[in-house]
Amino acid sequence: MKKIFFLGLVLSLTGCSTAPVVSNIAKSVPNERIYNQKYLKKQTPEQAKVTFLRDKGFLGSGCTHDIYVNNEKVFSIRSNEIATIYLEPTYYIFRLETGAGMCPNIATSQETEVKPGAEIEYRILLPSDFNLRLTRMK
Repeated sequence: MKKIFFLGLVLSLTGCSTAPVVSNIAKSVPNERIYNQKYLKKQTPEQAKVTFLRDKGFLGSGCTHDIYVNNEKVFSIRSNEIATIYLEPTYYIFRLETGAGMCPNIATSQETEVKPGAEIEYRILLPSDFNLRLTRMK
């Protein structure tokens, strides 16, 4: 009986994980959740293209996640959305935060050295262990 209960628990938790989205299917973050428009347009050929894709799925879908670039809030992203920003080549810290209303207070970050003309992609996911992740995919 214990084995059946444990197997059911494991299967239900794995079913709660979020699933990756494809960039051409994801919805763009709407303008009302863009807090700094300067990041949305490529100004120079050296700027890198940095894309953030948030997974789809039930787990955490009611929470909005905020993306910060070097401690500056740039946009808020929801389930099954995409946002692309353009950055000058230099060192950056990307921070991902959530924690409003019923959502848990969770933050994670990634640091990177952006090269001229690079194309970088991050996946925002919430696996069944409830550890919010910002994972570089490209």
